[in-house]
Amino acid sequence: MNEIFPGIFCIEERGKFLGIRRPPENLYVIAGKDGLIFDGGYGDKKTVEYFVEHVKKIEEQYKIEGKEFNLTRILPSHPHGDHVGGLYLIKKYLGVKIVLTETMAKALKNKQMFDKMHEMDYFEDYLNVPTLKNRIKLWFIKKISRYLYRKVFGVHFIDKADEIIEEESILIINNEEWKVFPSPGHCFGHISLYSENKGILFSGDNVLKSITTWLGPPDSNLDDYINSLQQLLDLPNLNLILPSHGSPIEAPRERIKELLAHRRKRTEEILRLVRNNSKNGVAASEIVKALYPNGTSRIRNMARGYVCLTLKKLEQEGLIKRTLGKNEFKFMPNEI
Repeated sequence: MNEIFPGIFCIEERGKFLGIRRPPENLYVIAGKDGLIFDGGYGDKKTVEYFVEHVKKIEEQYKIEGKEFNLTRILPSHPHGDHVGGLYLIKKYLGVKIVLTETMAKALKNKQMFDKMHEMDYFEDYLNVPTLKNRIKLWFIKKISRYLYRKVFGVHFIDKADEIIEEESILIINNEEWKVFPSPGHCFGHISLYSENKGILFSGDNVLKSITTWLGPPDSNLDDYINSLQQLLDLPNLNLILPSHGSPIEAPRERIKELLAHRRKRTEEILRLVRNNSKNGVAASEIVKALYPNGTSRIRNMARGYVCLTLKKLEQEGLIKRTLGKNEFKFMPNEI
């Protein structure tokens, strides 16, 4: 537990579940007489109880100092499992209201809707050729991955949110105005929470301090991501970004510009690799290996998502064209 700004506390969740290591997750408590929790974290009982224990410690400190402490709401940044899993139990333990946008509420309605909204096309999204071998392999992946995803993150479904807000709206927290606005890219339905008065932005997963944001199908959109970063640069007062993973960002505009430059560089590198293999074409897996020659299989599997998104974007722009490979589609420069 860390007070990173007067009245704003960060509680970091971490650890393993079912033997799978989960990324550390920041949940933020905006303390006061009408406080708010930003992001829902993991939903297993042990992790939620850890979070609640630290909330109680904040409450005890406030009482010692003679300050009012009352958390009334919890708002997630987007409907990924590690951001919404804990909503149900946090409400149960702390009595807060669950605040969602229409998109989040739809995604969390039940297991069928959650799976449907996160459903990927393993052939088109990951540029696999639909051979019999691939069909069998990917059928098993589809069945197992969704089940593990829900279990590892501890996703609980919310039949009915306590409050539905617009993706662009104003929340009053402790008598102060905070702006909620859409910031898709990493995930559909992603929102940010911003106080112009304080110069503070809760960025969810869109801006991280030391690593780049995961981008991959079916939830991510490269154009939306770039537009969201540009929108953050236009905020009139931005002194501190509080991300959902990692440390606070104290030079926010510089970091956003770094991320924009990194995305441009990666696109140029992928286009160059396609051009360098103009005779026979190059598949997504070959590009991933070239970009991460010493990367682990886990890193390469994660990177394939944004590589496929970039290849499809370049294809839509008419810069490259698709050709049939043995197990994967390959790409070569388009003759214009």
